[in-house]
Amino acid sequence: MDRSSITGVILAGGRSSRMGEDKGLIDIHGQPLFEHIAQRLRPQVGDILISCNLNSERYGRDFQTVPDIKQDFSGPLAGMLAALSVSKTEWVLFVPCDVPAFPVDLSEMLSAGLSGQKATYARDTEREHPTLCLLNRSLIPALTTYIKNGDRKLMIFLHSIGAKSVLFSDSAAFSNLNTPEDVANWKTHNPDLSQDDK
Repeated sequence: MDRSSITGVILAGGRSSRMGEDKGLIDIHGQPLFEHIAQRLRPQVGDILISCNLNSERYGRDFQTVPDIKQDFSGPLAGMLAALSVSKTEWVLFVPCDVPAFPVDLSEMLSAGLSGQKATYARDTEREHPTLCLLNRSLIPALTTYIKNGDRKLMIFLHSIGAKSVLFSDSAAFSNLNTPEDVANWKTHNPDLSQDDK
């Protein structure tokens, strides 16, 4: 699948309660975390949107922002539905704002994993990573109904639509930054991240 036919969406719409501040704006080597994510995502997709409910002015300096349709911080599915609704492409690749080492071939692998399904998502040898997923816009009605019924669990939704998991061998690529301690450890072990991304 050509990358121009895929819209990338950075999920930054959560409360970041464990971090204590907006996770996507945490400073990593002089740059907000979401910009590191965007730099890694850019070669994999045609366009990038930011799913956010707070600080849209900052996120929106270089990117189109998409707030949840219902502003109740109801989890990633709400952000996914809003992004699918505004996407100009049939396929949308989702990446959370707190997984800075996500695979550089995420889009390619999830696209290649499709065999008639309308969704694929990442997993490693240890567990599933449903927020790193590729969804088709045709899922909007099913997702709308699912959320209207009060359901919020992403993994259950993906199973209900027959989404296929795609195995990635490097589990370290899915490490996420949830707390200030996670950020400090990341900076210590990845001192040259800003140089690598340039």
